Amino acid sequence: MGSNKKVLKLRQEILKANTQLKQLQDSGQMEYSDDANKKYNKILIQKAINKKKLNESKHSFLHNFFKKFSHKGERLICDYFKS
Repeated sequence: MGSNKKVLKLRQEILKANTQLKQLQDSGQMEYSDDANKKYNKILIQKAINKKKLNESKHSFLHNFFKKFSHKGERLICDYFKS
């Protein structure tokens, strides 16, 4: 049941971020104010973090465990500096 509360809270935070972003866009301050742009970017990043947490909460524990240790053939930056 704790997980359901967490999911509900994440959804509420995403909706709140959407509302704040819309208000900033509609206010017309984005073009002239650096503070408004910084606030917009901060809210956008927080929204993305919450969306990622929400997507991760949908996966099972085992799926997350194996995903963490699987290598998808991607090259990491440390692969270019082998000694």
